Amino acid sequence: MCECLKNCVQGCAKLLLILINTISLLASLALIAFGVFVILRGEDYVPDVGVDINIAAYVVIVLGALLLLVSFFGFFGACTGKHSLLNVYLVMVGAVVALLVAVLIYGFVMRSRAEDMVAEYITDAFDSVNNATSSNATVDQFAVVNSIQTVVECCGTTGPSYWSWGGQVPASCCSNFTTSMATETCNEADAFTDGCMDSSEKLVKDALLALVILLLIIIIFLVACMVFACCSKKEYEQVA
Repeated sequence: MCECLKNCVQGCAKLLLILINTISLLASLALIAFGVFVILRGEDYVPDVGVDINIAAYVVIVLGALLLLVSFFGFFGACTGKHSLLNVYLVMVGAVVALLVAVLIYGFVMRSRAEDMVAEYITDAFDSVNNATSSNATVDQFAVVNSIQTVVECCGTTGPSYWSWGGQVPASCCSNFTTSMATETCNEADAFTDGCMDSSEKLVKDALLALVILLLIIIIFLVACMVFACCSKKEYEQVA
C-alpha cells in the first residue's frame, strides 16, 4: 500500500513537472516578447522620470531566456526520464533561484535611491521650464515635462498652481494635448489637478512592487520545480 502510494506521488510529480515546464516555456516567451515591446514602445507608456526602463527590459529579456533554457531541460528531462537532463535542470534552477534572490535583495537596497533619483530629476526638469517664460522655454526643456504630464496625467510638481505663468500652464497639462502643441499653453482651469511628483513616485513604487512580486512568484515557482524534479527522478531507472 505504501509502495503504491509512493509510486502514485512520484507519477504525479512527473506530470506536474511536465505541466509546469510547459507553462514556463510559454511564460518565458511572453517575458522575452514583453521586454522587446518595452524597448521598442515603452516610452509611449512610461514617462521619462530619470530611470532608464531599457535596463529593466533587458533584465526581463535575460530572465526570459534563462527560463526558456531551464524549462527546456526540465520538460525533456521529465518526458524522457534521463537523469542527466534532470540533474542539469536541478543545477540550473538552483543557480537561477540564487541569482533571483540576489536581484531581489539588490532591488530592496536600491528602492529608496531610485525614488530619490526620480524626485531630483523631476524637480530639475520642471524648475528649468517654470523659471523660463512660456515663450522662452525651448522644445528640449519642454520634452521631459510634456512626457511626464501627458503619460501620468498630472500638472506641475505639486499641481497647476506650481506654474507661475499668470493663469497659463504647459499644454501637456490639459487632456487635449498633442505633440504639435509642444511649447504651447492652456488655461490653468482646464489642467489636470494632480501634481506630478507624487504621481510619478507612486508610478515608480508600483512598478518596483510589481517587479518584486514577479520575482517572488518566479522563485516560489522554481523551488516547486526543484521539488517535483527530485520526486520524479525516483520514478525512473538510471537511463543515462
